[in-house]
Amino acid sequence: MSFYFISIGGTGAKVMESLTHLCIAGLLPENERLFISAIDPDVGNGNLERTATALNNFAVFQNFSVGNDTTLFKNKISIVRPFPFNPTGHDKTLDDLIEFYHHNNTAVGKLYEVLYTKKERETTLNEGFRGHPSIGAAVLAKKFDEGSKLTAQIEKIISEGDSVKIFLAGSVFGGTGAAGLPTIARLLKNNLVDYADRISIGAVLILPYFSFTPTNIQDELFARSENFLPNTKAALKYYSEKENLFDATYFVGDSVMTAVKEFSVGSANQRNEAHIVELYAALAAIDFFARPIKSPKIFKYICRHEQNKFSWSDFPARSELFVQFARFIFAYVHLIKPVLADLVSGNAKAYKYPWFVDFLDGIDVTAPDIVNFNFYAEAFAAWLKQIETLNGREVFLINPALFEANPARLTDKKLFATLDGNKSTLTLHEIFYRLTEPFKYDSTVKGFGKFLRKLYDACAV
Repeated sequence: MSFYFISIGGTGAKVMESLTHLCIAGLLPENERLFISAIDPDVGNGNLERTATALNNFAVFQNFSVGNDTTLFKNKISIVRPFPFNPTGHDKTLDDLIEFYHHNNTAVGKLYEVLYTKKERETTLNEGFRGHPSIGAAVLAKKFDEGSKLTAQIEKIISEGDSVKIFLAGSVFGGTGAAGLPTIARLLKNNLVDYADRISIGAVLILPYFSFTPTNIQDELFARSENFLPNTKAALKYYSEKENLFDATYFVGDSVMTAVKEFSVGSANQRNEAHIVELYAALAAIDFFARPIKSPKIFKYICRHEQNKFSWSDFPARSELFVQFARFIFAYVHLIKPVLADLVSGNAKAYKYPWFVDFLDGIDVTAPDIVNFNFYAEAFAAWLKQIETLNGREVFLINPALFEANPARLTDKKLFATLDGNKSTLTLHEIFYRLTEPFKYDSTVKGFGKFLRKLYDACAV
């Protein structure tokens, strides 16, 4: 079995960020490899860039030897190239992409001119489809098969005897996601029709959960948050009346629109903070991957127990794995990483840290894979901070008091024992002690991975 996750547009990229963290934490079912694909004409999108950074960091350190009998790093990730797939190219308009010059003054050309405004036809699409799914549908229908290698790769895997689960993520209220969800699903179904019994396609349809106030925008073409609800209503009507494209459909949104701090049409300036809706959408992907490949079609709405509160009772996955991974990251960032920096700089002596002598003596802790793990650990902590600091609502997953000083620093060592809101005896002092206990793993667990495995297991309650 192979898992494919396809993010479509900026919101899909945000879901991919959450799914990447969940995958590294070991929440995906079984030990399957996760293939990651992104479709977005806005290749410089800041949200996509942050997700790509986390993916590329994991690609460097995912081969740490931590053993096969652990959930830590158990799911490897492969990035489908080109990443992201840009269906528009550079500095292209809709007129360019549909080759309007071939149809000028013809019946087809006149119909095209009726269906699209002059501004829709002549706006360059470097920053996406700007909240106009009709543009995206036309482009993707024409360009997906021409430029994306995704179908060919999936077909090759299936022809070798494997089965494939494909999950799509995007919004239904914007441009790229609203256009891409039905278009890409239909193209995949048509292209892989000979393997229908070996594939399953699911999707998370993300409903409105944020709003923004444009600044310094005059007559430019862009998505408008006041159109989100009518766009969503039209999209849901479409899905209710048209063919059922997905074997499993998940609906995730929020009744409270979180205000985006800084509005951007797109490109590198579009760096929205992580949101718990995106985490739930990633959990929907995990739920889909856990389903048998030939299951009855389902529609799932993701809800919570209380209107203005999120807690572990609303977490539809193995929360203990997520909490253990969070402890592991915070223990590393707060307890281990500063010591490694001091040892490298000569400001600390190795004999004071038995775990270093036992596991890391002779290992170059400035090697690229270890440096990339350091970057990832900081990024995970920053992502958690954004998830936990949701305006107007209470989030009771990881104790937000941990983040008061810095995303990756504990403001008080005593807080570590209540990291998930529950009191435990697992203090940083206890973890330090556990790191001195005899090593019990086989010889395949080695190098820096051996130390990470010891630290991860020390973080179990």
